[in-house]
Amino acid sequence: MFEYLPMHVAPWGVEIVIYFFLIGTASMVFAVAAGHATFGHVAEPLKNFEVTGAIIALVLLAAVVPLLILDISQPWRFLNPILYFRWTSPLSWGSLFLPLFGLAILGFLYGIYTKHPLIQRYSAILGTLLALSMPLYTGLDLMVNHARELWANPTIPMLFVVLSITSGAGLVALVQLVLGRLTQPMTRQIRFMLAFSTGVTFWLFLGLVMTMVYGTEEVQGAFAAINNDFALEFYGIAFVIGTLVPMVIVFGPMLHKVMDFGRKPIAVTIAGLCGALGAYVLRDVLIHAGQLAQLYY
Repeated sequence: MFEYLPMHVAPWGVEIVIYFFLIGTASMVFAVAAGHATFGHVAEPLKNFEVTGAIIALVLLAAVVPLLILDISQPWRFLNPILYFRWTSPLSWGSLFLPLFGLAILGFLYGIYTKHPLIQRYSAILGTLLALSMPLYTGLDLMVNHARELWANPTIPMLFVVLSITSGAGLVALVQLVLGRLTQPMTRQIRFMLAFSTGVTFWLFLGLVMTMVYGTEEVQGAFAAINNDFALEFYGIAFVIGTLVPMVIVFGPMLHKVMDFGRKPIAVTIAGLCGALGAYVLRDVLIHAGQLAQLYY
């Protein structure tokens, strides 16, 4: 599909999809790790994840930089968005915030190991703000492409933020479960994160569908392509498995006692992993479907 003719090749392929997914996941893993240092006692259950989460975020950050460089046809231009900074360009801001985010993580770890609470706290606050900017800037990178009308949607940045919360919470739950440190208080907080992120994703997904149904001719063409080529991924995986299933698990205990299994660590972990799968697949469909009009016409 994406090699229709030599001049009709999707410029953004799977490398960008993986990059967007991993950088969003890394950002929210760090936000959880820095939760106690940032918010204090209210995030006490997250304290035992500080070092583990910061290291995971740093590893993911290191892994995505080569993907970003390899995706550029001329890798030596990687620093151009910073060297020729444009304040109206999300790419310039993202290229600036990316290394700053890495430095904030290192500062957070330094504060922990040197037992310096001020460095740890300030690095946590700065890192959390930079973490929020990661999925925001990737969503803005799509939104400002007015030539690709499916992407030129102001809900895309917010959608990428909540998808990152879901995948980050899922990874935190999995790691803590494997390490035997997923306590009931921490499970409750992760469940709250998933309830928020999947609930918002549900309404943003429906809004996205409505914009495609009643959108321009190009947007409706992209919607037709999604229905023809990506129906299983878009509806089956991204919506049903990635949104509805986690919602049933995390909201179920609020509705009926028979759904109380949704409070268990293993159930919350399953909800998070389903949500993470949906977060990846939804990004994949949006990025690929948004380029179809330019590939075929």
